[in-house]
Amino acid sequence: MGVGSMRQKIQLQSKTVAQDGGGSGAITAWTTFATVYGTITTKSGNQRLFGDQIEQPMTHVIMIRFRRNLNFSDRLMYKFVNLGEEVTRIFNIQSVINVDNKDKYLEITCIEGVAT
Repeated sequence: MGVGSMRQKIQLQSKTVAQDGGGSGAITAWTTFATVYGTITTKSGNQRLFGDQIEQPMTHVIMIRFRRNLNFSDRLMYKFVNLGEEVTRIFNIQSVINVDNKDKYLEITCIEGVAT
């Protein structure tokens, strides 16, 4: 995998949970802490019934340059323009692998299409 093939601009986001002040619950917000380039490869997809709704989760492998501050509670966001319309894709992290333990690349297995 060469760096030249990493063409997708991906935002790394962390979750922030704060009380709403009214006592009715918490507010969840996602904050971008880094923007990196990587490659997104689709691995599998299926369909399942969850809570009386059909979900279509897709499994992807995303390769980025190595970094230490990526956690399982984080997520990845990829925005792009297709036919004049902005598209936003959200990827929930399932696993993070340091490729060959060389601190050069991270292989991140993600699921898209499942709410957090």
